[in-house]
Amino acid sequence: HTDAVVERNFNRWLERVQDNPVRFLSRAENDEGSGVSRAFFLDVRDAQHFASTRLRWSSNVPLRALDEGAAYLIPPRTARFALICDADANVDEAAKKFESDFKGVAWSLEAAFAGTPAFFDACAAIDESDATESKYNGLFEVVRGGGTPAPRDRLRLWQPSPELARWLPSVERKMDAFKDGRRPTCLDVGSGAGRDAVWVASRGWNVVAIDNDKRGLDRCRSLAERHGVEASVRTLDLDLNKRASEETLATIDKILALESWSPVLAVYAVRYLHKPFVRDLPRMLPNRSAVLWFHFMRGCERTSVGRPTKDRDLLEPNELRDVFALWDVIIDDVVELPDGRPVSSFAVVRGAKEV
Repeated sequence: HTDAVVERNFNRWLERVQDNPVRFLSRAENDEGSGVSRAFFLDVRDAQHFASTRLRWSSNVPLRALDEGAAYLIPPRTARFALICDADANVDEAAKKFESDFKGVAWSLEAAFAGTPAFFDACAAIDESDATESKYNGLFEVVRGGGTPAPRDRLRLWQPSPELARWLPSVERKMDAFKDGRRPTCLDVGSGAGRDAVWVASRGWNVVAIDNDKRGLDRCRSLAERHGVEASVRTLDLDLNKRASEETLATIDKILALESWSPVLAVYAVRYLHKPFVRDLPRMLPNRSAVLWFHFMRGCERTSVGRPTKDRDLLEPNELRDVFALWDVIIDDVVELPDGRPVSSFAVVRGAKEV
């Protein structure tokens, strides 16, 4: 691709953004309850070129890292983004990597550009001319010679669970989570690759991320380091199916003592369920604590996806409400995933009524 071709593609895409800026990029999307800020451009150039010249609202994940398994760093399939490739790259070939995942689902890639000097000059010119009109709100700001962003300043294209991002701020306010001046502690049950754990840690929590998938826990630690919150995330390789709740809590308490962390004040889970552990939480958690649970509901087995199907893996209507009957309800609802499966949206805080 020549500079002229890239410029033409960029201008055509820019017209689409001008026609409907919210369709692709709304800085309101960047909020998500604060935490690690969201990027809008995926820059797959090598780290050296990214450090030399980059867009302010971009995140760097070199193409070779994606080929080596770093897909957990890129956007979910529904989040729109644009791609910036090496200056001499075949942009069409790079874009093809995002045409479908292993399930045949495509990413929402809006456009792809070669990261040439001409491309960055065009972005800088737009940003300069937009200083008074604020059409793009700094979207095309160019950083030259700034080096690699510090971990705490790195943006993300990955996203936390939408329901967790929506309801955790409300829970924090209800429980006055930060009133003691210490970082509160929470448990991420079934943490996977750690996106939720890192996002929560970036909001000011200490997080114990629990999973029995060693690869996922490795990714969690790597992601925490990438965003500068490694001191606030500890991973625990543990299978709740093989441990009594008291034994699990004793193991967690040892971690808290070692790290001089405060007691656990919140427990959350996204697409994970171990019913005995859930039922034990009311007697294990202190006053002014919270539980947030977002998991598959009865009815998933009747969707086109058809799973999960086992009783132990499905929440029944009102099951969580019955377990936490004396807690203050922040949200108790059922939401539907894009694939049609119903999922609980549940958050409660233990309030003064139980003191």
